[in-house]
Amino acid sequence: MNGRTLTVLTIVAGALALGEFGSAVMIWLEHTGPGAGALLAVFFGVLFLLGAWLLRSGRVTAGTILVGLLCLVEVVGVPFYTRHNAGDWVFQISYGLVSLAGLVVAIALFAGRRRRSPAGTA
Repeated sequence: MNGRTLTVLTIVAGALALGEFGSAVMIWLEHTGPGAGALLAVFFGVLFLLGAWLLRSGRVTAGTILVGLLCLVEVVGVPFYTRHNAGDWVFQISYGLVSLAGLVVAIALFAGRRRRSPAGTA
């Protein structure tokens, strides 16, 4: 179960990174140039890639915490995103749902690792 959950979280982190990069392109095109929003999306994309790399390289606790926190930020932020058309609605709601799934998987993975660790160690 733990290996499958780890794989799912890694895939979710990669998908969310791609979503952030796609979001940066959409923001760039809507505002005809790079702005703070596009740069923030690229920064979050890089952080999601870092989280996926941590998970793949065996640093599961650090990767789980990073990806879980990023997913939490995305889930909390979804209601406040600016939506200009139906495409924005579809993209942002689906992105929010994937982020919610990532948050649930990160919590499950972290809780499973904490339950299996011997008392007194992290």
